[in-house]
Amino acid sequence: MLRRLTIVFLLAVLVEQAMAQAPAPPKGAQPPAKQEDEAPPPMAVPPSYKFETRGRRDPFVNPVPKPVGPLAAVPAVRPPGLKGVLVSEAAITAIVISREAPELTRAAITSPGNKTYFAHKGDALFDGRIKEIQRDAVVFELASKNQDGKITTREVVRKIRSTP
Repeated sequence: MLRRLTIVFLLAVLVEQAMAQAPAPPKGAQPPAKQEDEAPPPMAVPPSYKFETRGRRDPFVNPVPKPVGPLAAVPAVRPPGLKGVLVSEAAITAIVISREAPELTRAAITSPGNKTYFAHKGDALFDGRIKEIQRDAVVFELASKNQDGKITTREVVRKIRSTP
């Protein structure tokens, strides 16, 4: 135990002497400039180096060019509200059925951004309209253009889903 204390004391004395011998830089003095004869980092490239191809290809360029695809179509500006919701984005969260007055039957449709709209039969969405509201599902009539430019319609049935 005494030996350890002696070693710790000697080390503390040596550190104090080393600190006292090192002159403190005067205030406002600039740090010493880098010396020119320092070794460059291991992966450094000399400033005068220039790659000459001599018939070789650049190893960092992909030799197979990427295929040029068709330009992306400009996204259509969607109107606000239910008319701006795509059928694929619509989630059916609730259905309210009226037995006495069927025209009061409504479906709660949730769109991205957690906006909920109450829609009835015949309401239009961005790419379709509501054809029928059933007890557990909503039938959408989806209109789309085919390659010939003809408008085709198809029915999409979306079941009610519980909210998370």
